Amino acid sequence: MDTPLPYVFDRLRTEATALIAATGLVAPGSINLAEPKANVPADLAFPVFASAKDAGTNPNDFAKRLADAVTLSPDSLFARVEPAGGFVNFSVRPDVFASAVLADIEVRGNAYGEDKTVGKGNTVIVEYSSPNIAKKLHVGSLRTTVIGHSLYLILKSLGYNVIGDNHLGDWGTQFGYILAAIHDKGFTPWDDPNPVPALMKIYADYNNEAESNPSIKDNARAWFKKLEDGDPWARETWQRIITLSLAEFDKTYSRLDIRFDTQVGESFFEPVLDQVIQEAIDKGVATAEPNGPVAVDFGEKLPSCLLRKTDGGTLYQTRDLATVLYRWREYHPTRNIYVVGAEQRLHFQQVFEIARRMGYVEIADRSVHIPNGMVTKADGDRFRARKGEVIFADEILDEAAVRAEAVMRQQIADGKSEVSESEIDAISELLGVGAVIYSDLHQGPDRNIQFDWDKMLALNGNTATYNQYMHARCKSILRKAPVGLPTADPRILTAPEEQAVLKHLARLPQAVRDAGEKFLPATVAEWTYTLAKEFSRFYDKCPVLKAETDELKAARLAIVAASAQGLKNGLALLGIGVPDRM
Repeated sequence: MDTPLPYVFDRLRTEATALIAATGLVAPGSINLAEPKANVPADLAFPVFASAKDAGTNPNDFAKRLADAVTLSPDSLFARVEPAGGFVNFSVRPDVFASAVLADIEVRGNAYGEDKTVGKGNTVIVEYSSPNIAKKLHVGSLRTTVIGHSLYLILKSLGYNVIGDNHLGDWGTQFGYILAAIHDKGFTPWDDPNPVPALMKIYADYNNEAESNPSIKDNARAWFKKLEDGDPWARETWQRIITLSLAEFDKTYSRLDIRFDTQVGESFFEPVLDQVIQEAIDKGVATAEPNGPVAVDFGEKLPSCLLRKTDGGTLYQTRDLATVLYRWREYHPTRNIYVVGAEQRLHFQQVFEIARRMGYVEIADRSVHIPNGMVTKADGDRFRARKGEVIFADEILDEAAVRAEAVMRQQIADGKSEVSESEIDAISELLGVGAVIYSDLHQGPDRNIQFDWDKMLALNGNTATYNQYMHARCKSILRKAPVGLPTADPRILTAPEEQAVLKHLARLPQAVRDAGEKFLPATVAEWTYTLAKEFSRFYDKCPVLKAETDELKAARLAIVAASAQGLKNGLALLGIGVPDRM
């Protein structure tokens, strides 16, 4: 297939820039185009304030002079170039624009919105999910999982070589408690039909016992030391625990359609930790105290932290520092992204600053922490583990699918659905999973979100269900389209509602670029929701199957098909699938 033309809005920007430069009134390097305000009837704007100042005239006069100097050719994408205060506004030719947008979408199909020229094959690492071994994925870890996966998909669509890393929490003193309990009490969690919950109970019970029996803590520390020293039984048992945990995680990941490129834990870096600590000492970044610990003093910039404890044990900072240095040597990434809870903000500031002081300035500057806010109950209160309020990821997805099925069955009972009995399970899973993902993504990752089932699965409003419903509605219209219609001529699509949908469809590529640049999937979610609303307005105002002529019917059906493709592509970048019927 021939390489498609650049996206329509890119072509508009290129032409507008060339038209302004051709006047000789503005230096090419000073031409910065902008989006007009929402109430301005134009498609691109050039603010002239800086150019007017250079020319020694007022902006209004300069804008009129510049607009008058622009000459549009017969094949221009623009219909008008007009002064408006301190701006020169460019308005598209509706007929040419409609043809260009629909051709863009038809040619690119599922790839519409991608721009592989942005990343140019540069490597980006996205660390996300990163659950703790011997625990189930919970509502908080589910959030970092879906945010990270969407970033992974967005950056991949922009041409980056993206490495998705599930950095497992498979090391630390908690394993001392588990190993001690298994060894001393004869527990065999692998024989339990639900081994990971059994492991969680073993840890919780033994940890509770330790509150009143200090010797248990000493025993747990001793067993973790055995694990660190390579004790055969400890290592074998620990590996069995990891295998059980990964199998449990994979059940959830498969429902979310997530596969990682690399999946190593903190233990992977354990053999090099002494070397990393010594390098920090040798470079004067860390200090070995007389009683054993190794500390980093940041002065007034940050609170100090340890790289090694008094008992010789290492900490999260040590292991994450080793990870940063390994990624730099192994991958030389353009970006090293951590999608982790906001409570780890100080931790990553310390890790990146240590790397910088050790001389690894490039990787320190390229590393970024995307902090995630908390997931709260519908009333805004926190889930509290000690009250048994922790919700696990698989329970959330199960409940979402059940509730989505209830919505589907109500639609069927009301005569508003085409879904057959054999399709209900698959579509309910699609809607339920989509609702959970979208509730995490439709606002900034740093914001706390409220867990509200009714809002998540609403058929109206800013939800995945609404967006998926609009996609299914498009598909339903297309299924009902008569055969034998003439070839669509987009040039007749000049009604305001038609143009509004087309102009929003044309903005997907820029929305994807913005999302990748700002590490903000919410940008794509907002684009998708706006498209769903614009399509609804179009369909209410512009009859499709009952259009006045077959020619208009065919052209409007092209908008329906393009909208279905846009909704599918936008939601796919969020990790959400779409049903063809609901």
